[in-house]
Amino acid sequence: MRSKAWLKIKVHHLADVVIGGWVPGRGRLNGLPGAVLVGERREGLLHYAGSVGTGWSEAERIRLAELLRSAAADRCPFAVVPPVAGARWVLPRLVGEVRYSTRTRTGRLRHPSWHRLRPDLTPDDLA
Repeated sequence: MRSKAWLKIKVHHLADVVIGGWVPGRGRLNGLPGAVLVGERREGLLHYAGSVGTGWSEAERIRLAELLRSAAADRCPFAVVPPVAGARWVLPRLVGEVRYSTRTRTGRLRHPSWHRLRPDLTPDDLA
């Protein structure tokens, strides 16, 4: 049994990621991104790192929707197309920072949440 003095402290990591796509939201998020599909650059290629669907304010989600629409693309920018139903692809030019707990064995982010957009970085800065 734990004493009342016991504290649970979660360790979070931060990662800079490139947005390569998004999934439309449902319900009250109709017309807005429900999640962004993010990747990390390795050996010159963009590798899918996971889907981030939490952590935004409503204003941030609206702003991100505008940026994603202006970056729309016909082709998937990831080295391997991720198995995500309803994905919309974008040019990989937006960088964001996400918080996550750990990584899976395949290198994907576990429990990622959006932290902020990084307009001070370009995808080339992450290579």
